Amino acid sequence: MASLAEIRAALKTTLKAAIPDLSVYTEVPSVNQVPAAVPMPAPRPDGMTCDFDGAFGGGLDTWTLDLFILVGYGDPALAQKALDQFVTGTGSKSIRRIIFETPDLGLADGTDAHAEGIREYGGHFASAGIPHVGAVVRLTVRTPST
Repeated sequence: MASLAEIRAALKTTLKAAIPDLSVYTEVPSVNQVPAAVPMPAPRPDGMTCDFDGAFGGGLDTWTLDLFILVGYGDPALAQKALDQFVTGTGSKSIRRIIFETPDLGLADGTDAHAEGIREYGGHFASAGIPHVGAVVRLTVRTPST
């Protein structure tokens, strides 16, 4: 079973191995270098962030995470081009491809991650008063709970 902290650490390791110039942080206000990714627990439509009742009532934990992808805002055309590399389905910087090719996130406990989709493309985010443009990649991470 992987804890939330272990899942975040595994996401960081997996993403950094595939995209060395990507900074991975644990919370949006900590971002001081872009491009950046920030995994945060997120509510599902039912309001829960984690379902502890999977696989026959307790054998599987299902976490819902939003992976905030942030790039510098300077030139809007360049920002969009940079962001597109991370949110497209293929390519060397594709988050979807990286998660698809490494669904266990390097964890040997049966963890399985899946990139579901993207929302808030082009949304404005800021940290330390510096504007960023970005998108949110919704991830589902399932891990055995026993």
